[in-house]
Amino acid sequence: MTPQQLIDQPDDQYMGPEQTSFFRDLLLSQRRDAIARIETLRGDMAGLEKAADEVDVALNEQERQGLLSGIDRENQNLRDIKLALDAIDSDEYGWCAETGEKIGLPRLLSNPRSLLTVEAKQRRETQARHQRAA
Repeated sequence: MTPQQLIDQPDDQYMGPEQTSFFRDLLLSQRRDAIARIETLRGDMAGLEKAADEVDVALNEQERQGLLSGIDRENQNLRDIKLALDAIDSDEYGWCAETGEKIGLPRLLSNPRSLLTVEAKQRRETQARHQRAA
């Protein structure tokens, strides 16, 4: 099924077997890609040469920190993918974890890991900003 075929389906088929299967496959593909990126980043980190010069040491450390940040980002992606797959398994996928409303196919196609509607996500981000400012 293509994304357009998914969107063209009637509303009463929202998160039916075909749609959940589509998103499960998409999430599993994203999980494989994230794991491959982590392995590449780890390989890049292992390939960093030991430097004798202080400037080279600093550059290597900067590059190492960038690679670690990339690994952290991919690990967060893996956690989000797992949560989305768990939501599929519990028949909660496609519904906002906060409001219970439909998340919507366009949002899920752009970010299959979404567990919140745009409005709920914005509310959480606003609350987090206010908490950080306090």
